[in-house]
Amino acid sequence: MKNTLAFLFLAVLILACNKSDDYYKSGKAAFDKGDYKLAITKFDTALQLKPDNANAIATRGSARFNIEDYEGAVLDYTKGIELWPKDDQNKITLAPIYCDRADCYVALEKYDAAIEDFTLAITNNEKLARAFASRGTAYFVSDFTDKAKIDFEQAITLDQNNAEANYGLGNLKFDTEDFAGAIPYYNKAIATNPSESSYFMDRGDAYYMTKKYDSAISDFTSTIKLNPKNAKAYVFRGDAKDELGQSTEAIEDYLKALEIDPNYGLAYYNLAIAKQRLKDKAGACEAFKKAVEAGYKNAEPFAADCK
Repeated sequence: MKNTLAFLFLAVLILACNKSDDYYKSGKAAFDKGDYKLAITKFDTALQLKPDNANAIATRGSARFNIEDYEGAVLDYTKGIELWPKDDQNKITLAPIYCDRADCYVALEKYDAAIEDFTLAITNNEKLARAFASRGTAYFVSDFTDKAKIDFEQAITLDQNNAEANYGLGNLKFDTEDFAGAIPYYNKAIATNPSESSYFMDRGDAYYMTKKYDSAISDFTSTIKLNPKNAKAYVFRGDAKDELGQSTEAIEDYLKALEIDPNYGLAYYNLAIAKQRLKDKAGACEAFKKAVEAGYKNAEPFAADCK
């Protein structure tokens, strides 16, 4: 009788494990299609049947990350890391999970925690270019520019086409006002990942600063195509148009920016400048006053001159 009960228990356990794997596979299929909420539901069921299914926990973390549930993703990645085998053979597969948790910390602006996790990823796989590049970004936003540069360069040593590292080196050049020097790095980032709007945005800014206004307009237009809600891209494109004497077209861009963000002080200020160029004093004064109301202090002396 005891043997029979043990056998039945083992059979039930095996069945539950198999069903858990089935739910994991269907969850992964939903994840791959971008249906993250369905994926989470499937992973939930997989984990009810097999709570120590590390793959299901870690991939559910990725699904939660993609719906911007960063706190929930951290919890899943942490549990996944606890359950993941720690032998030498699995160290390399563990490294990306540390990177994934670090990405959550970056999204939560917990940069110290992110740096710690990227470092753990590197400890597990010192050839993981992604970890060096992303740690470099975390260092950069934390104003550790020397450390950022070292990490970006190491990432490129490992993978010369790493978009994040090339973008990071471009930003380092830009921040030291070497605008022309930033452009080749932005070029490389865009060549590798042409779907990232920020790469076009910052290259456009570099073109603007080097007075290449037509190129700037092209890049800001690409930014808008990739991210139509980017109010800053409309303002910057308007600025480039205004520099080329296209004030009417610039005004259209400033107004579009204000549709997206009605409290955008810089957009009102630049709108006022463009209206001044067109000798529209009343329109300029109205825009200067709106800029002040939006908290843009540079507009205060101009608004004060309006009668």
